[in-house]
Amino acid sequence: MEKQIVLVTEAASSGPVYAQWLRRFFADRIRLELFSVEANDYDSLPRNGDLYILCATSSDAFGHLTGLVPPEAKVVSPSVTFFKKEIQALLQLPKGTRAMLVNLSVQMAFESIAELNRLGVTQVEFIPVYPGSGYPLDVDLAITPGERRYVPPTVLQVLDLGPRVFTADTLVEIALALGFTWFPGSREFREYAESLVDSGQSLSALWNERLKSETYLDILMGALETGILGLDMDNRIFALNSVAEGILGLRRASVTGQPLALSCPELARLLRPEDQRSTRLIQLENTYISLSSVPVEQQGRRIGCFLLLQRFTEEEERQQKLRLQLYHRGYQSKYVFSDIIAQDETMLRTKQIAAKMARTDSAILLTGESGTGKELFAHSIHHASLRRDMPFVAINCAALSDSLLESELFGYDEGAFTGARKGGKLGLFEYAHRGTLFLDEIEGMSQPLQIKLLRVLQEKELMRVGGSCMIPIDVRIIAASNENLLERVRQGSFRRDLYYRLNTLPLEIPPLRERGEDVLLIARHLMRRSGARYAFAPSAEEALLRCPWEGNVRELANLVEYLAMLEKPVIEAADLPLCLRPEPGSAAVPALTGPERFRQAAHGREEALSFLLSALEDGPAGRGFLCRRAEERGLPLTEQEVRDGLSLLHRLGLISVSRGRGGSRLTQAGRALLEELKQASPIS
Repeated sequence: MEKQIVLVTEAASSGPVYAQWLRRFFADRIRLELFSVEANDYDSLPRNGDLYILCATSSDAFGHLTGLVPPEAKVVSPSVTFFKKEIQALLQLPKGTRAMLVNLSVQMAFESIAELNRLGVTQVEFIPVYPGSGYPLDVDLAITPGERRYVPPTVLQVLDLGPRVFTADTLVEIALALGFTWFPGSREFREYAESLVDSGQSLSALWNERLKSETYLDILMGALETGILGLDMDNRIFALNSVAEGILGLRRASVTGQPLALSCPELARLLRPEDQRSTRLIQLENTYISLSSVPVEQQGRRIGCFLLLQRFTEEEERQQKLRLQLYHRGYQSKYVFSDIIAQDETMLRTKQIAAKMARTDSAILLTGESGTGKELFAHSIHHASLRRDMPFVAINCAALSDSLLESELFGYDEGAFTGARKGGKLGLFEYAHRGTLFLDEIEGMSQPLQIKLLRVLQEKELMRVGGSCMIPIDVRIIAASNENLLERVRQGSFRRDLYYRLNTLPLEIPPLRERGEDVLLIARHLMRRSGARYAFAPSAEEALLRCPWEGNVRELANLVEYLAMLEKPVIEAADLPLCLRPEPGSAAVPALTGPERFRQAAHGREEALSFLLSALEDGPAGRGFLCRRAEERGLPLTEQEVRDGLSLLHRLGLISVSRGRGGSRLTQAGRALLEELKQASPIS
């Protein structure tokens, strides 16, 4: 016999969504009648419903609505939530994102914001928007739980989470109220519960008055991620969920009612009387298992126990996630490769190499001048790696004293030193467990700490300051330096063995002055991001392209901010700071021409670049020919070094590069510079 369900929602559009899920689960066992506060049709509620589902608790009409329900009727006021995939998409939004939260009413908008914050979406600044409310014109992102019709017309991007859906607890409550005791064990329900961001199930629910029967106990045991094995006073198995079946290699149908010593003798031998209410690590075959024993009592008398089983690796991962939540640390990567703005060939190739490095677990050493974006690369590499869902932890090794850096990296036990925190403190290695640790300015680490770091990298375990036991760790290391570490090794200030341990995968980030028109591309990107409203005149663009940018992108960001303060629609060369203005009479020169400026741009590579200029004096040539000529002259250059050199000369306007097999040739500016170089210092 079919059951009659009376469903009342606040928005008329929500009723069909909830009805669709109920029909999917209960099919022809139910008959639905839909009403809504928005349609104002709820005064005609039927009086003979088997169940009344009231989804309008945030409505001002809720009090009146409950008075229309028969006093003896079964009523469910459901809890709602979102699907995992929608929340995971929101968690990818960068910190500081501003977004409208669009819903049907002010109450529903604030309820949705509170629910999203509870689910961990705390990096977004939500602005409630609802019919009749105002909305900010400068916010172009809207997030809505299925209420697109109320999204303001100025919004450029809409993330529709879809209407919120019933929690697993609510569906079980509905099924029990209808007498459908079979429902919580169905495959459809299990799949649905697994797709929710918050199923609401917990071990404490096993003791709920409505779930006393063995059927309901089995249902909830199946929904838990922990293995559960129930034993009576004679150590006979009376309960076993699917997770425990997988861990122990048993089948519930064949072991129920059997003594544990017969079904799983290895586990039976490992049980001890003192295991009650305690947790310890055991080994079954080659797998480490976390074992907890929970006694079951009835009216003060023990009637058995539950064994809680979890593979140690899974327990370890869960503990790591809980530990990070407890300490409220935002140990997550903030940038991806698309955040690295570039069109320059060398920089694009650097990004491609970094993306390939991300797929490995090997240590990476990032080198380059200060301000080139090493930390941006570190974040992006972690985000593109298999460790992306685990912590990304960064520390500047040059910013802390030796003692502070040691305690930050390795942690300390209680009483390790005067002023140590009670209970001790986890180190960043432990926070980064199974994730990535970024060691910026690694050259600032002292020799004693270098030795300790080397041991951790070799042994994959550490001891806290003042501790007495080794702690295993699994961390991927990305180190960075703006100095020549190999030269530091030769000077004896950096350990050679640590250098080669860190330099497994080297990656050099090119300076901004070698990236050609990336300067203008990045400047415009920074202007858009900061809301700056000005443009560069050709004279200013030319000056920016000739600037040596000793501070790299960081210096360029400062300039963009400074120019915004001028409040001029067009920036001329004369508006630039004195250090960036072109010299009088140089505005018409399209490229660097003097030997001194050439050496400044060459940045230590003037011998190789001078050779390339002289080798092209007699006509165009390809890279292979230039490599052979360099070897003949006693200046061996790899093809990559020749390619990089030609790329720089091309950006300086000193050579032109033909497509196909045309090779490279000197420009007029290149010939003029070559003559000046010959006069200053003859080129052989």
